[in-house]
Amino acid sequence: MQPILRPAPIRPGGMIGIVAPCGPVDRNATMKACRFLEEKGYRIKLAPHLFESCGYFAGTDRQRASDFNLMFEDREIEAIFIARGGYGSARILPYIDYGIVRQNPKILVGYSDATALQLALFSENKLVSFYGPVVSLDFSGASAQQELDHMMLALSAEPGTGLFPAPLPDSVEILSHGRSEGTLIGGCLSVLVSLLGSEHFPDMRDAVLFLEDIDEPPYRIDRYLTQLELSGVLSGLSGVLLGAFVDCIPRRDGPSFSVEEVLEERFLDCGYPVVSGLPFGHIAEKATLAQGVRAAIDTDDLSLTYLMAACDASVSL
Repeated sequence: MQPILRPAPIRPGGMIGIVAPCGPVDRNATMKACRFLEEKGYRIKLAPHLFESCGYFAGTDRQRASDFNLMFEDREIEAIFIARGGYGSARILPYIDYGIVRQNPKILVGYSDATALQLALFSENKLVSFYGPVVSLDFSGASAQQELDHMMLALSAEPGTGLFPAPLPDSVEILSHGRSEGTLIGGCLSVLVSLLGSEHFPDMRDAVLFLEDIDEPPYRIDRYLTQLELSGVLSGLSGVLLGAFVDCIPRRDGPSFSVEEVLEERFLDCGYPVVSGLPFGHIAEKATLAQGVRAAIDTDDLSLTYLMAACDASVSL
């Protein structure tokens, strides 16, 4: 079995590379975010095609993939932050140089459409990545410091570190009780499901699956979960963590379930621990999750903890 590949930690004053594998980037918001990160002591390097625009992409597929590969190959860069979400990461998966990634394991941070990149890198290289903030949105606004603090909690995670900043919000609910451990894998539900059947979809057996989404009506959430069930993914899990499902409301008149009812119907007393209402996803002050790290769930005391360090200090770039 291929061992988990953990990235080197970022050092104080380290170089952060900013890349746009998805949609076109807002220059003003991105530069404001870069100034914030520089004020925190980090150095910034922008990808060559960061501000390109090609329809609903930040440049052509080849340009975006070239920037992504370059960020991993550049020995000055210690961490790679994704500028924004949108759509487009899945289109560059055939052009990623997974050999370069394997030789230069680095911190990769992003969420939403970044799900495709993170799952592909874990499937191919078992590289740990971080499901957390995107630059232009999360480091340019009022909650930038909280986003950074929560991200650093995950980047510096050691065995016993909680997955989420304490205290947990009142929205947290246990849908299925139990105690288990497994590999933390997941992301944006609609993006994750779009990789089913491809070589980029990781082995989910024994996984602690984390899911969130935005702007998807309840019937689509139901459809995605049904596809996961019919594909055998849900039956092999060790647990499920459910984050924010933002604006996932009915879009038309007529009868409908709420998204909360959809999730409850699917996971209530399902045979492994399931916790909902957790603070990650398309929300401000989101928690960052270390994708690919072993984690434990115990619903008796509602403890959600890492079982291993997210980064490996012995890795040199």
